[in-house]
Amino acid sequence: MTDDSPHGPSGSSRRRFLGTAAAVGMAATAGCVGSLLGTTGSDDNEIEPVEPSEPRKGTPGEFYTLVERNDLSVQSLRKDGSDLVLVYESNAATESESTTELEVITTVYNENLVKNDAEVDMLYAEVANPFDGQAHGWGVKTEWCERYNAAVEGSAEDGGNESSSDDGGSSDGTEDDDGPGNTEPESGNTSADDGATGNASANETDGGAAAASTAAMVLMSNVFNSRVYAEDLED
Repeated sequence: MTDDSPHGPSGSSRRRFLGTAAAVGMAATAGCVGSLLGTTGSDDNEIEPVEPSEPRKGTPGEFYTLVERNDLSVQSLRKDGSDLVLVYESNAATESESTTELEVITTVYNENLVKNDAEVDMLYAEVANPFDGQAHGWGVKTEWCERYNAAVEGSAEDGGNESSSDDGGSSDGTEDDDGPGNTEPESGNTSADDGATGNASANETDGGAAAASTAAMVLMSNVFNSRVYAEDLED
């Protein structure tokens, strides 16, 4: 069905379901998965929180800690082949707040695992306490983040704005960082000079910001399209 091959019996249905949702750009039809929320597996694969280092090593244990630093309680994090399975408690009471949580976790995943080549193919996130109408689960592929990062780096080079490039993953992925969840282009980043050189520089910078914003929207669109709702799990 997709290019996602299961790495073991646990989570294979979940992979097929979310992988299909990602491939077709919409929620897969109900019945493709029987165990999306039934995450089983050996305790040997459980990951414990680790105090993040400086610079970041990009380990799953650091990811665990950084998610919780963003006011999200992690119930469990475990390795499933080359994937990570995160179960977290949502603080959201509205769809907008739930969307913000997805953006935060995606940013932390990208900044601390993808940018540090953690050799993780995909993150499967499951909400332990979904409110009525909230997605029960969603996923983000490393390749999506890599495409976003390449676009951001390319736009920074085109605009000569080297300061916008990341320092290799030292960020916590918090609200102060320009991660994929922040899709609005920055304003006020133009030259004070009204001459031709200043205008050209401003245009290049605006173009780079627009490209980065578009890449962020594509990334988050992929993530949002992988969301699984209660009706998708019905027999």
